[in-house]
Amino acid sequence: MSSQVDEYYRQLFEQCPVGMVVCRIDGTLIDINPAYGAIVGRTVPETLNLNYWEMMPQKYAAESAILESLEQTGRYAPCEKEYIHKDGHLVPVRLSLVLVEKDGDRLILSTVEDISDLKGAHQERQESEKILKQSEARYRSLVTTNTQIVWVSTPEGICFELESWIAYTGQSLAEAENGGWIDAVHPDDRGYTGEVWSAAVANRSLYQIEYRIRGKDGNYRYFWVWGAPVIEEDGSVQEWIGTCTDIHDRKLAEAENQYLEKRYRSLVTATSQMVWITNPEGLQKADMSNWRAYTGQSVAEADGWGWIDAVHPDDRLHTAEVWSAAVANRSLYEVEYRVRAKDGTYRYFWVCGVPVLEEDGSIQEWVGTCTDIHDRKLAEQTLQQSEQRFRSLINTISQIVWVATPEGVGITSEMLSWMAYTGQTEAEFQGSGWLDVIHPDDRAHTAEAWSVAVANRSLYQTEFRLRGKDGTYRHFSVCGTPILEVDGSIREWIGTCTDIHDRKLAEAENQRLMDMLNHSSDAIIVRDMTDKILYWNQGAQRLYGWTREEAKDQYIYTLLKKTFSQPKEAIVAELLQQGNWEGEVQHLGRNDKLITVQSRWTLQRSISGQPCAVLEINTDISARKQAEIALRQLNQELEARVAERTAALENTLAEAQGLNAILDNLADGLLVTDITGQITHFNPAFLAMYGLTANTVKGHYHELPISGLADLVQKTQSHASEVFAAEVILAKERIGQAVATAIFKRAVANEPTACFGSALLIRDVTAEKEIDKMKTDFISTVSHELRTPLTSVLGFASIIKEKLETDVFPILSSEDRKLQKTIKRVGDNLNIIVSEAERLTSLINDVLDIAKMEAGKVEWQMQPIDPTELLDWATTSTAALFETNGLELITEIEAELPQVIGDRNRLLQVLINLISNAIKFTEFGSITCRIKQQNNAICISIIDTGVGITAEDQPKVFEKFRQVGDTLTDKPKGTGLGLPICKQIVEHHGGRIWVESELGKGSTFSFIIPIYTSNHKTSAKLNLDALVKQLKEHVITTTAVLHENRKTILVVDDDANIRELLRQQLENEGYNVREAKDGVDAIHQIKTARPDLILLDVMMPQINGFDVAAVLKNDPHTADIPIIILSIIENKERGYHIGIDRYLTKPINTEKLLGEIGLLLSQGTSSKKVLVVDKNASTLKILSDVLQTQGYSVIEASNPQECIHKALSAKPDMIIIDSMFSQEADLVKTLRFEKGLENVFFIMLSDN
Repeated sequence: MSSQVDEYYRQLFEQCPVGMVVCRIDGTLIDINPAYGAIVGRTVPETLNLNYWEMMPQKYAAESAILESLEQTGRYAPCEKEYIHKDGHLVPVRLSLVLVEKDGDRLILSTVEDISDLKGAHQERQESEKILKQSEARYRSLVTTNTQIVWVSTPEGICFELESWIAYTGQSLAEAENGGWIDAVHPDDRGYTGEVWSAAVANRSLYQIEYRIRGKDGNYRYFWVWGAPVIEEDGSVQEWIGTCTDIHDRKLAEAENQYLEKRYRSLVTATSQMVWITNPEGLQKADMSNWRAYTGQSVAEADGWGWIDAVHPDDRLHTAEVWSAAVANRSLYEVEYRVRAKDGTYRYFWVCGVPVLEEDGSIQEWVGTCTDIHDRKLAEQTLQQSEQRFRSLINTISQIVWVATPEGVGITSEMLSWMAYTGQTEAEFQGSGWLDVIHPDDRAHTAEAWSVAVANRSLYQTEFRLRGKDGTYRHFSVCGTPILEVDGSIREWIGTCTDIHDRKLAEAENQRLMDMLNHSSDAIIVRDMTDKILYWNQGAQRLYGWTREEAKDQYIYTLLKKTFSQPKEAIVAELLQQGNWEGEVQHLGRNDKLITVQSRWTLQRSISGQPCAVLEINTDISARKQAEIALRQLNQELEARVAERTAALENTLAEAQGLNAILDNLADGLLVTDITGQITHFNPAFLAMYGLTANTVKGHYHELPISGLADLVQKTQSHASEVFAAEVILAKERIGQAVATAIFKRAVANEPTACFGSALLIRDVTAEKEIDKMKTDFISTVSHELRTPLTSVLGFASIIKEKLETDVFPILSSEDRKLQKTIKRVGDNLNIIVSEAERLTSLINDVLDIAKMEAGKVEWQMQPIDPTELLDWATTSTAALFETNGLELITEIEAELPQVIGDRNRLLQVLINLISNAIKFTEFGSITCRIKQQNNAICISIIDTGVGITAEDQPKVFEKFRQVGDTLTDKPKGTGLGLPICKQIVEHHGGRIWVESELGKGSTFSFIIPIYTSNHKTSAKLNLDALVKQLKEHVITTTAVLHENRKTILVVDDDANIRELLRQQLENEGYNVREAKDGVDAIHQIKTARPDLILLDVMMPQINGFDVAAVLKNDPHTADIPIIILSIIENKERGYHIGIDRYLTKPINTEKLLGEIGLLLSQGTSSKKVLVVDKNASTLKILSDVLQTQGYSVIEASNPQECIHKALSAKPDMIIIDSMFSQEADLVKTLRFEKGLENVFFIMLSDN
């Protein structure tokens, strides 16, 4: 049984696939199995002769460690060791050792497993892991550094690795995930992009597409997108990985290539050259349309070498040789030959061809062109001939010809004429040596001009003095130009030096003569045959006012209005026939000043003998003409002849008689006196003007009824060097304009000129005055007539507006937006009507103002005025304009300014006009009002920061109906009368007004008014005699206190529209209204039914409003009825003289009218206050008693000071004043202009 068991274990030991070994502690082998022998590569017998530990490379070190473990634990856990194979290589093994005892002997049982394959697999796995890590690192580096966008997605196509996508597009991770990446794709590309991706994912196929991606800068670029599935071993998709490659530049290049291809095809079609293509061997292809079109060859004729038949026979051999050599050498093909056109003529062509190479360097094809150079060949031949001519010209020309390099260095071979003239040698003129023969004063600017021309490749032009070989300098004009190559570079410089010495001397002499002409006292003008001005000297500028720059190139008739003594056609004919003309001409200069000249014309002819210009010399003889030089010469000659020789008296008398005949036939009156005032000469026109006879005009001028002329004679005698003019009264109420001047004796040698009398010329200007008056009356009448329709327009527009706002609009639907828009539009339109009518009223007032001023009908209320208060009133009146326009008001007023004398309202009108204008033309900034004293006057300036006025427009601003600016494009802002009115007002005050301005920098309008002195005379006192006839007629009582019911108002106007307007306005305010169509009707109605108040027009048929008011105010029963005049004319003075209560002008200001009506009616319900002023106590007592018995409240004053004090404090309704007091300090005017006393009724008590 034991032997069977041993046999079993023995077989198990032998057949075990794992190596087994039994050894002693020292390593002596006892037993091994075949598997162990196979591990170490030995047979069992070979192995048993070895020591167990010798099979390990560690030997004793390994043995010691194993034995120590066996001793401690009895076993050695599995470990990996290496055995030494028989062939020397190491075999990895896994050992397990157990310490056993057998028959008292300690043995080691070990199992050995060859793990070479396992080790190899493990090593391969480690190597794979290392490679995988390197691959992953490289992949990450590639993703980071690659310019492409790398992306990874799940098998289902959901992208999850999008770092580079996010970095490029600027999307966030949340925006790009779950398909959000497609939002960065161009909207036009999204549809098919999604379809292709879905198809690729579904089919697990390659994903390839092109679309545009938006970068984070918002710009789209083209990308080529490629993606591939990563397949597992089982064929499933592990993931998708792909890239987006930027192909935007390539796309643009492809588009550019396509564009170039189209351009090439278009060029081939449109070019004048013949384009040809051959195969690599040099045989022409069939597509030779340009060649065949030109030569007329067919496709078959041109194919292969057939094209050469169209080449000129003399050029074929050379052409074929060059072509064959180019094909063989694959080099550029260039040749020139003649080609026969289909009409049989030959022309020169320049032929060029290049090989088109493949990438491997082989020839794909030949492309070339044939360029027609026939004309160039002919030009070259012509150029050769030109060069020969040029050389001949250089040798024969009188100018110095020079040639220089592009850098400006003279070329020796081309400087022969320079060296011949200057005597310089080749070495001397090299570099900058040529400057040595130029005058020292000219070298610097010559060198600078040459350097600039060379640097800028521009034309070289200058003048300098050049020294000849004889040492003398002469003036030369130098001109040089660069000769350019085809590429624009300079090939050379060529130029000439032209001797202009004689011309320069002539120019200097001519300039000397021109200076003499320019400084001549006469006006010298040269004009061509079309009258265009070629020359205009300083004398012409002084005489006519235009500068040379203004006059040159102008046609003379556009500047000077000429009046000739004979027809101009006759003058021109005489000039052309005789070559000159002389005579007197009257000109109107720049300021419309009449100038009489002695004109001398000389015809200038061209070299061909044709008339080319006219020299005109004009001598001003205006002063002589104005002073009647003929008379002066006569008197001087008479005195000289009498003093020198009596014998010549008969001749002198004959001449005087001839001159007297001329003077006697003058249309103007003539009066001549000697220095003592004795009348020495007069003509019939003078007698007719003054209604005198020849017998009455004797003796001294004081004895004649010519007071106006007498003043002029006195002035000429006291100021003999001046000419005086004045308006005088002629007979039969006619008006004359007189001009007076002193008469001087002709000077004898070494004796001073002496005045020996006066001469006066008188012209009847009655007709001109009447025409001017008719113009003024016409303007006034038209303006007055416009007021009536304006009153209706303004009034009815206001009523319609009020009725719509109070009665119509409130009942209309407020929810209908269209209706509301219409309501607003209607309201706006009515506002426009009212605004424009008010503006027209203002314009009419300006026209009336200027008309009244020109007619002398303005009544000036002159009084002392504080200029500071005047400015305060003006700025207060215009304060709203400053606020509306957002402008700052600045005042600069000197301290302790004296008073001025003037009409307060008129000066206030000037200031308000100037301030309003300044605001109107100033968009932003400030308006400065400055007052200061200048000598004996006050200067007031209005300074703005507006648009300014050009220098040429400044004189026009004070002209009537003139407005600065382009009235065709700019809307006129008024009548253009505001400033002319200001000028009239200021000049009436003895002042002047002017403007200083610069365009874009604002304007300053200034005026001066004389200061007030004690000897100033105030304006004439009001004539109030017509106010009352008898005191009893005006001292009446008011009616009893009026009923509290509605008041009755009588409207008197011949215009039915005005009556209807006033009726509606007054009835709206609760008044009873009655109407009267004229003055007669009004008086009748007032007598039958007394109204509470009367509204009265002035201009009515039969009897005017003033007469109606006079009738009513002179009737005790109607004198107390308040009367308000409503008129289109302004004559308040007359109205208040009559005793009316208020004077308003049309168009009617409804608000003001209703206010005055209410005030007058309310005053009528209580007793009126009367201030009685008289120094006589008894008279004062009688008046007071009478008035008090009539129901008046009486206030007494005995002197002007007391009168002013009580008038200001009590505000009476009427002032009865002794006429003697009214003359003291202009008491009535002083009271009239005090606030609250403007409409007080005055009664003057006269001794008469």
